[in-house]
Amino acid sequence: MNNIKTIFRKEASTYFNTPIGYIFSAFFLLLISFLFFYGLGGNSFWDLKIASLEQFFSWIPILYIIFIPAITMRIWSEEEKSGTMEVLMTLPIRDYEIVVGKFLSAWMFLIVTILCTLLAPLTVRILGDLDFGLVFMGYIGTILLGGAYISIGLVISSLTRDQISAFILTLLACFLMFIMGYQPILKFFGNFLGGFIAFLSLSQHFESFRMGVFDPRDVLFFISFIKIMIFLNVFVIRGKK
Repeated sequence: MNNIKTIFRKEASTYFNTPIGYIFSAFFLLLISFLFFYGLGGNSFWDLKIASLEQFFSWIPILYIIFIPAITMRIWSEEEKSGTMEVLMTLPIRDYEIVVGKFLSAWMFLIVTILCTLLAPLTVRILGDLDFGLVFMGYIGTILLGGAYISIGLVISSLTRDQISAFILTLLACFLMFIMGYQPILKFFGNFLGGFIAFLSLSQHFESFRMGVFDPRDVLFFISFIKIMIFLNVFVIRGKK
């Protein structure tokens, strides 16, 4: 546990002690606020005239496609580039402790950024009767979805040697997991295969949270998905040893 804390603190410092973390967070917060309140194509908060954050949570998976790769692209590829990977692997720390520490630091940074968006529901509450149960479930789903995307980025970053490749490949992977849950894609593959693809889709499991519905199966799916990705990351790191 102490080793995980050490890795966590080391990685967390790179997000909060460097300008790049604040730049990405500011970009995300400005973009989600603009899309929610002003929207695209007449789907803004003011156009709908409803005290709801449904549109807010609809934009989250889309923005994650860009934001998550920017967070995870340096996690392992930077170690490769700087030549510190060999040093890290020779330390008396277990592989899973390194992976978990890196994952938790990135997830924590994302959670802090997400919590900074609480100004949006507070603003909506002033303007109308807001359903805080729906908001709470939406934020839980947002955090779980973010953790799943980060776990994907972690694996891809460990397979690449530079940040640009890690960013592009993670972006493509997140985009694939995003579109897998949408009806045109599912109809193309038919009922059986489409149902299987929908089950694997992160966006599909996020939908219940977005609608304010608590389904333990979706929580279990996200937690299991994250654990599998962490296991794969440990497997990749051991392979590099």
